[in-house]
Amino acid sequence: MIRSHSLLLACLSLGLGCASSSKGSDNPDAGQYDGYYSENGDTAGGTDQGNTTSPTGPRPKARASTGTRGGAKAKGKSIALVPTKPPVSGDKPQVTRPTRPEFAVDGVFPTSAAVGSLIEVYGSGFPEDAKAVKVFVGGKALEIVEVTPDRVVAKVGAVSSGVVEVGKGTGRIGRGTRIKTQGTFTATAADGAFNQPRTVVGHGLLGKVYEAPADAAEVPNFNDLGNPVALVAVDDLDIPAGAAPAGVAGRSQSFGIHFQGSLNIVEAGEYELCLTAGDGALLFLDQTPVIDNDGAGAAREVCETLFIEPGEYGLDLLYYQGADTEAGLSLTWAKDGGAKEPIPATAFFPPEGLYDLAVAVDQAG
Repeated sequence: MIRSHSLLLACLSLGLGCASSSKGSDNPDAGQYDGYYSENGDTAGGTDQGNTTSPTGPRPKARASTGTRGGAKAKGKSIALVPTKPPVSGDKPQVTRPTRPEFAVDGVFPTSAAVGSLIEVYGSGFPEDAKAVKVFVGGKALEIVEVTPDRVVAKVGAVSSGVVEVGKGTGRIGRGTRIKTQGTFTATAADGAFNQPRTVVGHGLLGKVYEAPADAAEVPNFNDLGNPVALVAVDDLDIPAGAAPAGVAGRSQSFGIHFQGSLNIVEAGEYELCLTAGDGALLFLDQTPVIDNDGAGAAREVCETLFIEPGEYGLDLLYYQGADTEAGLSLTWAKDGGAKEPIPATAFFPPEGLYDLAVAVDQAG
């Protein structure tokens, strides 16, 4: 759904008045999207640490992208993308945070996850012996996967809801000695299209979940949706239409998700990117509109061909699910005429400011 707007694309990071240096291409529609990011931030304040897309920055206004809408697959004009950041070889190192000696819990990411998911609890003073730390949600102990002095990775084992508690010790840890988060974490059943377990840490994407109008006929303006009701995390975007009922963070219909992170391209080439969505979705790379698959209705696929230089590209994908419609969201690629396949989790990185976001959301809770 192409709409004509001003040429301005504001910087994604809160308080930084910069614009993307990505080369937008020969596409006549590129750049015609007014106020893609407003200057009003989310509840969680702060800035990211070098990533193009900030999890703590302003919410995007949903504007049309470059694709052609309709039930059939469509290929647009070839777009050339030049990155603002070099590609990443292997895994990205964890952002170093100031160390503190005291035992404290600062926040948790995500705030809602399916059973079987990995969650991250941020803080300080955690014992590096995994047997000497315990994490609880609603009083139920989680399996500890990894521990560093400022982070615990734990696996959700049962449907539960409540504050996250962390205790130190190898024996029984009474409630009076546990450190609690202020916000609430919700563990859901893995029974919805977007209620799928998060199986990797350090890869995948962040998703901010919003309540959306039930009668929305297109991707809504996310600035009008208020604060996010939950933070979720996904390994990838490979949710076949109709494979599972719509659902995320306890909501079955009428929600929007702003997926954020980056796409890591290690080899230059011509990539066909395809976005399948029901209801609608818009894809941006380094603030450049790439695919428009907007509009209510059954899931359909829209494809665009891009020549992409190696680099790490900030990714924003705006998705909405209306009422009583088929859920589905898939992002696939094919390089240089090869076979099309879902973009793997290893090609996605979450935003680098997850710690700041988790802390801010916990303080707001």
